Amino acid sequence: MSELTTNLEWTKDGMKFVGRNSSGIETMIDGDRQTGASPIELVLEALGSCPATDVVSILEKMREPLERLEINLEADRHSPEPRYLTAVRVRFNLWGNGLDSDKVKRSIGLSFAKYCSVYHSLRPDLKLQPEFRIHDSAAESAGEYEPVELSAVVE
Repeated sequence: MSELTTNLEWTKDGMKFVGRNSSGIETMIDGDRQTGASPIELVLEALGSCPATDVVSILEKMREPLERLEINLEADRHSPEPRYLTAVRVRFNLWGNGLDSDKVKRSIGLSFAKYCSVYHSLRPDLKLQPEFRIHDSAAESAGEYEPVELSAVVE
């Protein structure tokens, strides 16, 4: 028996598909990017949401005052076909008064180095560039991003 299962059904409307996981939750997928995310956009969203869940969990365990988290991803792709991801910039914006920069950096590093199954399922030559910036609770996002060196993460 497989650990994960999903079903995809073509809607017969262009390149639109409905994905259903084992719990019956549906995802709209549109290769034409009109009514849903394209398959590669879903990969990018998964690559952002995977460490997002880890970072929230890790910072909660560290008792850090995280109030809000947004992640922006930008990707470069190989050309010509196949158009796989070659580089991804993952920019974490975190809000919370008194967030510890070292703990944030560690949580992001641990996610990618140890926990993120999506990242570890992608090509080994993918160049990942995670970075973050911390904002006070009521502040707008601004300022320079601080890089996270994955090789510097210590267990």
